[in-house]
Amino acid sequence: MSQSGPPADAKQAQAAAHAELDAALKRKRAVDTNLANLESAIYAFEGSYLEETAASGGNIIKGFDNYLKPPTSNVNKKKMEVTEADRLFSTSSGTYLQSRFD
Repeated sequence: MSQSGPPADAKQAQAAAHAELDAALKRKRAVDTNLANLESAIYAFEGSYLEETAASGGNIIKGFDNYLKPPTSNVNKKKMEVTEADRLFSTSSGTYLQSRFD
């Protein structure tokens, strides 16, 4: 009794496992894309928050030391540069660097 390959049940099980794997990989790619989009949005929102609050006297990253001081009337005031060290929320993700430079 020579058998020329795996039984039909094993082939069906293998085909089902491949289909399940393909579906899982497709879901993983969708989740990875969604994560990258969310991290980009957080990066952009964080940057706009840091730029907008720099002139108002403070923010959650730099503190509110200048909040109660009267605003200066210097029209040529230099715009605050946002550095990577200021990006507390963006850089807290484990996949931040991968999503920023892909």
